[in-house]
Amino acid sequence: MCLEALLELEPGGRSWTLGCGSGVLAIAAAKLGWEPVAGVDHEPASVAATLANAVVNGVAVRAFGGDLLRDGPVPTAPTVVANLVRPLLAAVAATGFDGEPPRALVASGLLHAEADAIAATFERHGLHERRRRRSGEWTALTLARP
Repeated sequence: MCLEALLELEPGGRSWTLGCGSGVLAIAAAKLGWEPVAGVDHEPASVAATLANAVVNGVAVRAFGGDLLRDGPVPTAPTVVANLVRPLLAAVAATGFDGEPPRALVASGLLHAEADAIAATFERHGLHERRRRRSGEWTALTLARP
């Protein structure tokens, strides 16, 4: 669902992936035209996998270790993809961004029942729901500033 959301956004400019995992979303962003692309994850193995997979895929992606619950405001860019569970997404909304909020935020890793509350928490940053995707019991939101 995150990849579908990225395909609907206008590529270009910086992009951050919060919870970069194996780097799939960051690599896709780089291949679609975002630049520079970076990711953050609390698992060192995820950071290493993202960097290694970016090399294999021939794209430039930076990846960093970080704890979204404890490290203060989260990294921001015009486009942010956050494939995180509800408590982490809520923490990101509560902590805020280390600069101007993104123009577009793809938030996923949510159960259907959690999506409304998460969408509402990001409204304080001027991000409003533009699209909702559902697959099985999961939901992904595309939030954007006007």
